[in-house]
Amino acid sequence: MKVLLAAMIIVLAGLGFWYSQSSEDTTADDVNQVLPVITRQQILQASDLVAGVKQAVKQNDKATVKSWLVKATDLAKEAGLPEDDIHYLQSDMAINYLEFHAKRSLFNDAVEQAYYALYDIEPLKIQYPEAQDLFAKADQLIAQRDEIIEQIAAELSSEQHTKEQTLAAARLQWKARFAANQQSN
Repeated sequence: MKVLLAAMIIVLAGLGFWYSQSSEDTTADDVNQVLPVITRQQILQASDLVAGVKQAVKQNDKATVKSWLVKATDLAKEAGLPEDDIHYLQSDMAINYLEFHAKRSLFNDAVEQAYYALYDIEPLKIQYPEAQDLFAKADQLIAQRDEIIEQIAAELSSEQHTKEQTLAAARLQWKARFAANQQSN
């Protein structure tokens, strides 16, 4: 039994040594020739591309979206990406992908503005149907905001003011607090 175990250990050690030697034969140049330095997904998620497309979508400028994809395609070619990836970056599917994610990001930005400015988000839901899976979370955020305003109103309430006057004062206090935070940032 001990001889069998020793023989297996020697065989495994030999295989491990052989494998490590064969993998060291592959040089860094070989790896660089096989693997591109960047992937299609990394290109599509590059911060300058995302910001540029987001701005173009905000301005409803399809030509600028396409020009960003031309830059992305040039980068893909330079990086040596496979032809399939390059063709994807030149396709309408890539445009749709980028516009979809830009609209979701614009929805998030608009909800943040609505949160601080005390706006209703229902028009945003109509404007950005691409963010449908984010609606429930946005509704929760707005409901929490409204609860905080109710709490502020309860602290401000007095017998001299009506509930509407107290709520209006609470809303003003809310806006003033966030306006001050915006100026200090």
